[in-house]
Amino acid sequence: QQEQLIDALLTLASSERGVGQPAPFDLASLAEPVLAARAGAARRDHIELTAMLDPAHALGDPNLAESLLSNLVDNAIRHNVAGGQVEIRTAQAAGRAIISVRNTGPVVPPDEVDRLFQPFQLLGNGRTSQASGHGLGLAIVAAIAQAHHATLTAQVRPAGGLDITVTFPPPATEPATRPDLASAGHDRGE
Repeated sequence: QQEQLIDALLTLASSERGVGQPAPFDLASLAEPVLAARAGAARRDHIELTAMLDPAHALGDPNLAESLLSNLVDNAIRHNVAGGQVEIRTAQAAGRAIISVRNTGPVVPPDEVDRLFQPFQLLGNGRTSQASGHGLGLAIVAAIAQAHHATLTAQVRPAGGLDITVTFPPPATEPATRPDLASAGHDRGE
């Protein structure tokens, strides 16, 4: 547990530093191994894990994006009920990459949702997993979303659980080549 806590704190710290050299990534491709690695935990807790992974291309830090996905899925499994469900979707809309994770679980008071995205915040004991978590998962999600200038929304489900959506901004288009620079490079034989 101490190693997990240290890893979580390091991820939180690195995501708060922001994205260094942005690279393209596809949320659907990143989600596949994340879901495969957590399928056993979902089965153990009798949780149905479903995914609809359409291409969702974004620009940023692929490692941080994978951490965002991991923390969203871990949270959805951990804070659930036996026989519950977790649904993961990736999509592209208006040039924006979108990941949404819905889960069943204990009822979350609407006025407590924002607090869940602060470090070391936990609500109640209604968990299926034996692992107790440290209250950092959604704080990491929020920090990574902020580092990518992504929009993070969370809504309570009346019967219990959350709907969390992260919408990445469209990748910036490459600036048009300036004619004066293009001709200068051409004149030098480049």
